[in-house]
Amino acid sequence: MFKVLFAAVAAALVGYLVPGQSVAQDKPQLEGQLLPEYTAPEDGLVARIKERGKLVNGGEAQNPPFEYIEDGEFKGFDIDLSNMFGEYLGVEVEFLDTAWSGVIPSLYTNKFDLIWSAMTITEPRKEAVNFSMPYASDQVEFIVRAGDDRVKEIADLNGLVLGTQLNSAAEFQAKQLIEEHDLDIELKSFDSFQGAYLDLRNGNADVVTSTQLNNRVLFEANEGVFEVALKLPIYNYVGVAIRKQDEDLLNEVNTFLQKVKDNGELAKLQEQWFGYSMDLPSGS
Repeated sequence: MFKVLFAAVAAALVGYLVPGQSVAQDKPQLEGQLLPEYTAPEDGLVARIKERGKLVNGGEAQNPPFEYIEDGEFKGFDIDLSNMFGEYLGVEVEFLDTAWSGVIPSLYTNKFDLIWSAMTITEPRKEAVNFSMPYASDQVEFIVRAGDDRVKEIADLNGLVLGTQLNSAAEFQAKQLIEEHDLDIELKSFDSFQGAYLDLRNGNADVVTSTQLNNRVLFEANEGVFEVALKLPIYNYVGVAIRKQDEDLLNEVNTFLQKVKDNGELAKLQEQWFGYSMDLPSGS
């Protein structure tokens, strides 16, 4: 039943690179559209980052516990981990909050240096960016309003309105499900998961697909409003997205991630933010 989705997730894992591995220089594209032209600095992006004393990280601060804004400050797992990478490079880190739907094009217009923002590794994204080794994982869930027992298996999604986030891994996987199982579903994609959750709460959507970690925070803030209807045995692996031309930055990120994975700092940070350490594929 899930073999196509399992194959897609497995294939996505091939897309991250380990320290020192070379990358192809094909023109990057997203969903068949060429991305803006970008030329890496002659001396490498890492040298430029160190020269300016600042790494600029792009992402969307609406995804707790990965990244969110509290009392006017950026907080979360990604914020802490990217700040640790900044210390590793000897620079400060600035997080630039941006709309998720345009985050990859914005990377190629040089608004920031990388995307360290809970980005799931998927096949379409691998044509646009190079991913670091995975540093976190999450699981696909479909949620409904509390007490709605219509959805017990994938076939039950037929005829329903399904909400999700635009250009998210959840949207990509929902489209795969619709095609594979020939489902008659109205798919509504919002700029953020919060829009999808609100639509579900107001009865304008029947189901929302997102992930376990997103939903855990949602349920804590809205006790008794939502419940999980369907949990898929699909794990999304999360990586740092880097422009294909910036090999030197990719190698530095992978070297850092391998270091904090080996010395236990990554697992410790996962315990702090998620309550458990995550099983991740080997980066070596």
